Amino acid sequence: MAASSRTGFVTSKLFVLLASLAFALAPPAARAQTVRVNGALVLPVEDGPAFDAGEADSLALKGNLSPGGQLLRSFQRAVQSGNLPQGPGLPAASVAPAAAGGGGDLVNRQVNDPALDHIQTFDPAVVVTRPFEFSTQSETSLVARGRHVVVGYNTSAGGVVEFFPGSGLAFTQLLFSGFSTSHDGGRTWKSGFVPPASPDAPFTFGDPALAMDRHGNVFYASLGVDAAGASGLIINRSSDFGDTWTAATPVVLDDGADKEWLAIGPDPRAGFRDNLYVTWTSFKSDANGNTTGSELWLARSIDAGATWTTRQLFAPQDDGVVSSFIQFSNPVVDQSSGRLYIPFLHFSDADADFVRVLVSDDGGLTFRFLAFNVPGAVDAFAFPNVTPGLLNDCRGGGIRNALVQGADTGLGRQIKDANGNVIFQFPEFSHATRLVSQPHAAAANGRFAFVVNSNRSPFFGDSSQGSDIRAAFSRDGGATWATATIAATSAADPQHVHPNLSMTDNGAAGHVAYYVQQANGQLRVDAASLRFGPGIRVASTQRLSTTSFDLTPSNVPRTPTATTNYDRAIVSCYDIGEYLSVRGDGDGNTLAAWGDNRNTWTSPPGSPAAGTHQQPDVFFGLIGN
Repeated sequence: MAASSRTGFVTSKLFVLLASLAFALAPPAARAQTVRVNGALVLPVEDGPAFDAGEADSLALKGNLSPGGQLLRSFQRAVQSGNLPQGPGLPAASVAPAAAGGGGDLVNRQVNDPALDHIQTFDPAVVVTRPFEFSTQSETSLVARGRHVVVGYNTSAGGVVEFFPGSGLAFTQLLFSGFSTSHDGGRTWKSGFVPPASPDAPFTFGDPALAMDRHGNVFYASLGVDAAGASGLIINRSSDFGDTWTAATPVVLDDGADKEWLAIGPDPRAGFRDNLYVTWTSFKSDANGNTTGSELWLARSIDAGATWTTRQLFAPQDDGVVSSFIQFSNPVVDQSSGRLYIPFLHFSDADADFVRVLVSDDGGLTFRFLAFNVPGAVDAFAFPNVTPGLLNDCRGGGIRNALVQGADTGLGRQIKDANGNVIFQFPEFSHATRLVSQPHAAAANGRFAFVVNSNRSPFFGDSSQGSDIRAAFSRDGGATWATATIAATSAADPQHVHPNLSMTDNGAAGHVAYYVQQANGQLRVDAASLRFGPGIRVASTQRLSTTSFDLTPSNVPRTPTATTNYDRAIVSCYDIGEYLSVRGDGDGNTLAAWGDNRNTWTSPPGSPAAGTHQQPDVFFGLIGN
């Protein structure tokens, strides 16, 4: 058989096999569903996690199970090369933990209270189950004014499990929306959980997005349930910089909602009033429960969150070039004009996805797309970008782009031909943290910019060439654009991911913080100071985290066909989270908060990760100091 014919045979065969595996690649449920046991709302404990903390399977978001689709081509390349990816190894010794409750060092301070972490075990004579290790904190959103700093983050420390005879184990509380507040510029912190909608429905599901109005009121948007246990988006308010919070109120009920984000700014037509804008992704399913696409939605409040109006902004259709999925919206408001920008990611059926930006000059009533006019892009309004990371089998967490460390377990799912011969096997790394491409944005004084992590390889799922932090900047509200590489791959620091951007009030300068994966597999957090003029200039860079750290055992084999996070309430491959946070405090300082694994945790006997290993916490630092 000629080589070209052989390639066509492999391609068509893979398509058939992948189509048969579509069920295995379907996106996991983002959150468990509440039920009533003895009259109380609970979340049943299953083998999988209670909390996904994120969106669908990386592959399910792409229109890739079609001839010429991206997944098919990626698999074809793997089949032809015969190479399986290898991750950087784990060092022989673990890094030293920060002092217990001691908040780190003089430069980095631990934000979350470690005393809230806990382990629950059960008498095997009553119920046989592995331990529950509630000890994960990551994925931050920060606001600050002067010495007052409030950080929201995902946390499993608010979990409680009980055994109900005849019904089994159930979570009677899951407060994943955590916060910490400081009134001395970040030196000391008080931690807690934002209240749910009702004590009778004690469930919040994280994905924090914090914003502050001109009066100093702090709003905390996240995923959660209403008083009856119905899923959607909720919001809490604090008028004392996080010391106390109102009970959560629903923004919208949508059981397909994910990755909400909050922005606050003056109404362009009524400048005395601050509008609240929440955007989110709404995943759609058919009658059989198969996810068919996602839509971008907006909720707007003009009365400080008391009431909301909602509308659909964008609902793509798969046309063989672009997919029917969007995700990772990140609204920002230019405080000088009230102009609302909403960048988001539109997935394609090829390797490069697209950043799109909607803009509104009338307070969210009407929108238009900004044009980039990038040569070769699918249309004038698309900014192409390839998501970094290796495609890793996270089992119940899906097939995900991830940073990995250690060795491939060799247990990843296989694709076989009609004779049972393995023609491809996904890698499956126990130490992994999943990646996304959220375009994070800032706007001020008529200027707008966003940053995104970008794969050097043109091929989705190929991490061999490293990744950069890229920025796009417009000094005229999106009429013209300049681009720059903020942090570039190198032999010592191959991967750069999850950037977050702030901008000064005059739009002349800004800061970006991002994760760096070193050649030894450890992670750290760096920051770059930017100058905006006709283009973008990197004025300086610094190491923001004082300690490099390993990944956690987030994808540990539990059975030949299942993995688990050591913290079983959290989905496999979830570790540092999917964003960090950078903000100014109004006094000329720029602050940052991020997920950090420098501390250690000892898993008890019976845990799939028994012994001492790294633990996700949240840390804080000042950029430039």
